Amino acid sequence: MSDAHAPLETLPRSLKILLGTALVALAAFPFVGTDYYLQMVTRMMILAIFAMSLDLLQGVTGLVSLGHAAYFGVAGYALAFLTPPGEPVSLWWTLPAAVGVSALLALIIGFLVVRTHGIYFIMVTMAFAQMVFYVFCLI
Repeated sequence: MSDAHAPLETLPRSLKILLGTALVALAAFPFVGTDYYLQMVTRMMILAIFAMSLDLLQGVTGLVSLGHAAYFGVAGYALAFLTPPGEPVSLWWTLPAAVGVSALLALIIGFLVVRTHGIYFIMVTMAFAQMVFYVFCLI
């Protein structure tokens, strides 16, 4: 049984202050940083989201997937295809559309993959990732 006051469930006050300060600094960074560092922090945040999805998938559910990165690629390609050439991107409609395309693909692939487990789950997710890779290599 876990106690409500287990050390992993509560953070020390100094760590809370440090995390709050880091959050404020990250929120203020676009206003004080140069373009190079802003792009670098943006890439770091994207990779952090990718790492958290992998941690959620393997750490919490126990599913080892070799194809979860295909959805990031599909959303990126959808965003690139929805952007008019030579015009600025309107993220208000292209970003939700890209997430929707990726979610639709995840729904279709997930419907087929969820029926497997163990090594078969790993191999089927890798096979779907390779199919997505091959489709975008043809374009």
